[in-house]
Amino acid sequence: MQMACDGDGDGELVATAFVAKIYRMVNDPATDAVIGWGREDNSFVVLDPCIFSQIFLPSQFKHNSFSSFVRQLNTYGFRKVDPDRWEFAHACFLRGQTDLLRQIVRRRKGREEEEEDDDAVAMEVVRLKQEQREIGEKVDHVFRRLQEAERRPRQMLAFLVKLVGDPQLVGRLMARAGVGEGEGVGWKNRPKLWVEDGSSLPATLIPAAEAAAAIGLEAFGMGYD
Repeated sequence: MQMACDGDGDGELVATAFVAKIYRMVNDPATDAVIGWGREDNSFVVLDPCIFSQIFLPSQFKHNSFSSFVRQLNTYGFRKVDPDRWEFAHACFLRGQTDLLRQIVRRRKGREEEEEDDDAVAMEVVRLKQEQREIGEKVDHVFRRLQEAERRPRQMLAFLVKLVGDPQLVGRLMARAGVGEGEGVGWKNRPKLWVEDGSSLPATLIPAAEAAAAIGLEAFGMGYD
């Protein structure tokens, strides 16, 4: 099957449907974040295989299997030229030289060659899945740390609200910690704590609040570093 589409200033190009669709995607600046030309304009690179599989393959080739796409590239004589990324090249797939595209045709392959290609694609897919798992684990770790960071201010605010409503709580916490009245617990070096809405504690409670915050937050598992 032949397919005609706009060339790169060289008039109309004619190529198989598969090759013409690839050239059109690669040559479109709007898709450069996902698929585009290589550094020497004699290859193309799939920069984001996930987006390419989810969006481009279904719209252009009616499937979402990246391994099938790579296998089909191989049947047209394309070869993966970079072990660290999805970069493919063909002697007749060159930027601006659309007249050469008609020479890229599907070829028959031997069984052994097909098996080698399948193994190579399978290994690459496994590697990509491993990288995705590692990225997912890192994202989960960051998310858990953010949740913890959000939880601590809420605990602190809840403690201060309770302190305002029950001034005797200070004495009980100090007694639990074995700190007598007037004894220092390093308050001067600890940051002062205020109610989140901007209102301050009564003046008579401020020193006690600092002590209670230091003791009480430790009781909440929120001691200062």
